[in-house]
Amino acid sequence: MHGRHEMAPTFALIGFCDRATEVVGSHPILRYKDILGLSSVLLSHVYPLSLKNQKIACALYTPRVGSKYKLIFRGDPPLKPFDLDLEIASAEQYTIDASSAKPASVSAGTSIVDGWLFCLPEVGNDVMVMEPGSYQVFLSENGAEYPLGVIIFAHATVPDFTPGDIAAIKSDPLGAKSARIRIECKYCHDALKAYTGTGRNQELEKDGWQWSQSIIEPRFVCTCGKTNFSLVPIRTGFHGLLRRNLAPGAASNQISTVRSYEKTAIEQSCKEFLKLINSNSAEEVIQKFLEANPIFFHLFLAQKLIFKPPILTRYVADFGVLNNRKELLLIEIEKPNLRLLKQDGGVTAVLQHAADQVRNWRQVFDDHRATALSLLDLGLNDVAQVRGVIIAGRKPSDESKERVLRSISWPNIEMFTYDDILRSVTEMIRQVAAV
Repeated sequence: MHGRHEMAPTFALIGFCDRATEVVGSHPILRYKDILGLSSVLLSHVYPLSLKNQKIACALYTPRVGSKYKLIFRGDPPLKPFDLDLEIASAEQYTIDASSAKPASVSAGTSIVDGWLFCLPEVGNDVMVMEPGSYQVFLSENGAEYPLGVIIFAHATVPDFTPGDIAAIKSDPLGAKSARIRIECKYCHDALKAYTGTGRNQELEKDGWQWSQSIIEPRFVCTCGKTNFSLVPIRTGFHGLLRRNLAPGAASNQISTVRSYEKTAIEQSCKEFLKLINSNSAEEVIQKFLEANPIFFHLFLAQKLIFKPPILTRYVADFGVLNNRKELLLIEIEKPNLRLLKQDGGVTAVLQHAADQVRNWRQVFDDHRATALSLLDLGLNDVAQVRGVIIAGRKPSDESKERVLRSISWPNIEMFTYDDILRSVTEMIRQVAAV
């Protein structure tokens, strides 16, 4: 082992990473590893948690093809220990000259490198972490155990969703409307069956599935007693998986999800919306349609979507959006047939009135921030900035007028036409179809 200390392990655990890819350049010697979210803490909304497909950052000392490594994870009771087995199944060696770089397979038992090798293996099977907690990690090697460090499996709890949270989830074309988790004891075959969603499903409950947030038992214990885990993470975090933009990864064979929208459903919503704006429907009709079809707010990246949010007792906006940048957007909608520009290129009086109204809303938040936010069930730490949005009129058919419209700006107020809103959703259809 070239002088390696007898008590030193041949494996160094660096941590887990959210994503890791090997980027190959124009020449193999230029390849590199792109790592995102490297940490000794793994966060999940739900436990039991499968480590399948999880990337591990580690370093191997004098590895050989066929080398095997057993990692043992132990926590204080009641945390159940588990093992993780890794193996170098194959390797390629490059012979590089001035004109070519050809890979050649490395035979079993052959040394890959003399010294330390950084690598990013992926867990290939459903190794289960039954409960969150702090786990000491050991390498089992030649009948001895070597401490490698500590890995923390943390639980991301989620408050019960408000109507504004549910509306925001429904605005995500790639989000989920429901998720199910099934954990079965491999000995007696007793199983936990729980589901969550943007609404309760009586048919699932008749079939034995429990609404996750109504689970009252502290633990699941199967008939034979060999499968035993806390139900608190499922009750307090499982619904967080519905939020695509925030949810830590927890996909496994035990969890299945149902998407909120299929391509044909989005296409039908777009047709109905186009019919409404082509018929110059009243603002009240547009308001009701958007409330029933929150997907048309997806470009605002909503984390909370509020219908008719009060602005103290003085005003009421049409919609409020808290986005993932902690910006509160106060939205004013006007008629689809609203004339936006005058002949001289300036904004019409009606459009300017809408901008003035939104400016007044923002002023209220500037003057009475804490009180105004509290009426929306938001705190000072939830909102970094308050901005305005106007949705009005149609995109000009004349390109020069469209350029003039795009050049119009008010401080902290954005302007969108109904065609902009519609186009943002039609452009998403291809992405939804590809998923």
